[in-house]
Amino acid sequence: MVDTVMVIGGGVAGLSAARNLQLLGRKVAIIDPLPSPGGASFGNGGFISPDSFMPGAQPGMLRKVPRWLRDPLGPLAIHPTYAPQALPWFVRWLRAGQLERMTALAQSLHALHAPALTEWRRLLGDALYDQFIREDGEVVLSDAQPSGSAAEVERHLTESYGLNVETLSQDAIRRLYPGIAESVKFGVLKKGNAHTVSPAKMNGALANRIIDDGGTFHRESVLKLIPENGTWLILTSTGNHRARDIVVAGGVWSMQLLAPLGIRIPLESQRGYHVMIDTDRVKIGIPFIHRDRGIGLTPMLDGLRIAGSVEFGGVDGMPNEQRAMQALQQARALFPDLTEAPHKIWTGQRPSTPDSLPVIGAAGGRPGLWLCFGHGTYGMTAAPPSGRLLAELMTSTAPFIDPLPYSAKRFS
Repeated sequence: MVDTVMVIGGGVAGLSAARNLQLLGRKVAIIDPLPSPGGASFGNGGFISPDSFMPGAQPGMLRKVPRWLRDPLGPLAIHPTYAPQALPWFVRWLRAGQLERMTALAQSLHALHAPALTEWRRLLGDALYDQFIREDGEVVLSDAQPSGSAAEVERHLTESYGLNVETLSQDAIRRLYPGIAESVKFGVLKKGNAHTVSPAKMNGALANRIIDDGGTFHRESVLKLIPENGTWLILTSTGNHRARDIVVAGGVWSMQLLAPLGIRIPLESQRGYHVMIDTDRVKIGIPFIHRDRGIGLTPMLDGLRIAGSVEFGGVDGMPNEQRAMQALQQARALFPDLTEAPHKIWTGQRPSTPDSLPVIGAAGGRPGLWLCFGHGTYGMTAAPPSGRLLAELMTSTAPFIDPLPYSAKRFS
């Protein structure tokens, strides 16, 4: 059993790592207290965005944050009692938004995101890929054309990467989204992006592929990781497991396991929310994000998903269901005909680093301990390529991209 790689976390990052390890000949087992997929892998907006590469921190953010915090419908909220604890993370986040640093981070995000659809097809197979993924593109809307240094960098890199992006006229926007508010004046169509019609069912299908290929799942909570004579003892809520190699892919809970080992990585929970609406009044063919309102609308199998909001309150903070209703209000501001009540409200925690890059690779000085977490709002895009990169590093296979930008060593 010690030769089986134990993957801690059954979300999209853990599933991607496990499946990629299987494809390279390793036996795998996944440990998670919930059936896959839990957390943000269940309730995300469904965007798969290989043509999106901008980090969260950008020049000018410092001026915007106070306005966002004052706006009850704004895209950002911080629990007052949690603000002192979150402050060091925000300082790093602001530093990452300096122009030169942001440009380098964007290049690393592009390198990781670009093969996302290819990697999803490789993990799922053609039949499941075609069942769950729609390559219709993604629209980014705003009330005015974005300006400033970050927008210039995004336009320049979009051209240099040769991405297929079309600026939409106001007439084109209204043809795509009948009934949308007149305030929406600008939009771009990212033709290389896609979405899934059900994050939960697609990740569940990936979990089943892992099982069909000999993988096992243990419905247990991991309490502690203990190094023992060249192996790892994994202490769980119901027993013990031993393995030479373990992968920590536990999302926001990863640091609870790593901190006792002396591993310090700045990881914060960005709590997100969604509401599901069953409506015939608003027709959404291509999913979109509205920059100014901080929401995304995605057509899915069980209705229209309205996702958005960034809330900092810690892993143990209580959710505020009003944040979900605020996302709905923002959607109604865009579509006054959207009058239906939600039939589902969800909240989940997105594991986020201040530089927007995930942590992928070995935990320095701890042989057999591997990391794959911190994908933030890009989990559905970045997890499959991250799983491939991690599996290549673990099996001494030549990595498909330079792994250095994603190493935990960057936080040393």
